[in-house]
Amino acid sequence: MSLPLERIPTPKSERFKYTNLPRTLKGLDLKPASLGWGNKIAVLEPKAPGAEQYRDTELWAINAENVSDIRFISGDDEIDVNAKDGQFICPRIVIDVKDNQTVTVVERQGGAGAYWKNTVVQVTIGKNATLRHYRICDEAEKGVSTIFTHVKIGRDSTYEAFCLTTGAGTIRNQTHGELTGENAHCWLSGVNLLSSAQLADTTITIEHQAPHCTSKQTFKSVLKDQAHGVFQGKVHVHQVAQKADGYQLSNALILSPEAQMDTKPELEIYADDVKCSHGATTGRLDEEPLFYMRARGIPESVARALLIQSFCGQAVESISDESMHEVVTGKIEQWLQSRI
Repeated sequence: MSLPLERIPTPKSERFKYTNLPRTLKGLDLKPASLGWGNKIAVLEPKAPGAEQYRDTELWAINAENVSDIRFISGDDEIDVNAKDGQFICPRIVIDVKDNQTVTVVERQGGAGAYWKNTVVQVTIGKNATLRHYRICDEAEKGVSTIFTHVKIGRDSTYEAFCLTTGAGTIRNQTHGELTGENAHCWLSGVNLLSSAQLADTTITIEHQAPHCTSKQTFKSVLKDQAHGVFQGKVHVHQVAQKADGYQLSNALILSPEAQMDTKPELEIYADDVKCSHGATTGRLDEEPLFYMRARGIPESVARALLIQSFCGQAVESISDESMHEVVTGKIEQWLQSRI
């Protein structure tokens, strides 16, 4: 199969500046495949919401044209999106949370060999409802995973999302959130544990379209070897969205001189009564507490792992589901034991 490389944005596009997908996909021998979900009974928009304004949604269009599998979710559920060697798949996950519902969805992304998964996750949350959406990404070394999540959040409702990225390969995790009802909340957080030549791109646009809404982005990245991390977070406050509260935080911990982190926080504000802020840091492990711990007999590898685990804690603590909190904590510990 000839991949639609000419359709995929290049680094000349501002929102793909740090992630060269055509170069990564070039040379892969892939064929259209299916996960076996089926793809009937669906009306798919060819363009993503905000396509004309933000000009970073071409992956959505490629998914709509090549959709291989569709899964509808309206209650608590778990879903696995696992590709095999040589596959090009375009799954679509449609999550519909009705008024007054509380729903938890666990999404696991993975694969084996060389592949490209171009996933779209389409979320609608009604009034006075909550969706807890937890994603675990553990891709193969030659795997490419592009995930476009779009969520509309209604009045008095909450979208809580957390993403843990380990594994290898290339991942672009893109989220576009629209707070369409008054007193809507969008809380996004994640931990990226990157090694070898892995690339993980987190790109976010949050639109405050109604008054009294809050959004919060908290992401922690740990990079070693030649890993490359990207965080692009944008908060767009429309004129009608008075009393908006938008917050962004990206912290990166660099464990080797070859690792690289690119961070680009943005605020676009048209309302005059708002509270919005962003912060970003990139640095190395603090040697002072490391020395303090080693002086008290703690082995260096154990001390480093404890400090890194503490560094990730702010993002992990945002997980309100107790069982998922334990799962994520365990996976972080496993990664540290194998790589630190």
